[in-house]
Amino acid sequence: MNFSRKTWLMTRVSFATFIFALTLMPMTALAEPHDLICCGAEEVFVINPEMPEVKKWSWRAEQSPSIPANFHSRFRSTDDCKPYEGDLLLITSSSGGVALIDRTTKECHFLAETKNAHSACLLPDRQLAVASSFGGDQVQFYNRDEKQKPASVVQAISLLGAHGTVWDSHRKCLWALGEKELLALVADAEATPQERWKVRSRTTLPSNGGHDLSPKHDGKQLFVTTDTQVFMFDCDKLTFNVAEGFGDQLKIKSVDRSSVSDRIVFHQATAENWWSDTIRFTDGVPLKLADERLYKIRWDTPTPAP
Repeated sequence: MNFSRKTWLMTRVSFATFIFALTLMPMTALAEPHDLICCGAEEVFVINPEMPEVKKWSWRAEQSPSIPANFHSRFRSTDDCKPYEGDLLLITSSSGGVALIDRTTKECHFLAETKNAHSACLLPDRQLAVASSFGGDQVQFYNRDEKQKPASVVQAISLLGAHGTVWDSHRKCLWALGEKELLALVADAEATPQERWKVRSRTTLPSNGGHDLSPKHDGKQLFVTTDTQVFMFDCDKLTFNVAEGFGDQLKIKSVDRSSVSDRIVFHQATAENWWSDTIRFTDGVPLKLADERLYKIRWDTPTPAP
């Protein structure tokens, strides 16, 4: 094929313009449903299980300018990382921090100081719930749009060893997992913000040490982990059954089922520590990430914000 000099020059200009435009585009963190989000130490990061040695995206508190420098240490032990639509990632840390991060810009849209924060979730009407574990022993509610950083607690409901939160859009309730019980909390639209959330039911766990709470994505059941077992919880019958594929396994820190592939990823701590360097699947070979302290692993499948 023959090109004239004019055509050749135009092609070069067009290509140069294209490359220049790419340099102006922000780096994005587009969610891929087969990727995994990992947390445990001060870094939250995303990997492809097929290439676990490459971190596709990562975040540390110091990368968000709106998080004050004296607050960075609140994220030295991240313990949950939930993706939401709109390129958002909700991060909690047992060191006392909660942050809602824009994954593209790394801007912090919401910041709270919560003692021993172990889980959080977005709620309807721009609210946000946080499980404040031992030392806090509460489910705390916040106004997601509060400009003050850190935000102030609007309401708190007592829950010993609060560890898990999941919004149930089918039943219009918040499930909150504690050391010994699972609560269903519902909102009263007529009540004041300080008294809006009430306990609808309390279900005693089959074994102590409630730890992780995550949806099965069938609209009917939740995964519940304790110190010694993994259960399926029936949200209508309020009953527990041991989850298939786990049996009675100790120290399962997180279980997450993909709503796209149905694969289940989980993390089990070592006998000596709360962490490990290994990601496990119920249907595949474990992934070992050398020098990492892992705590919870989530599929990178964003949940619609209520």
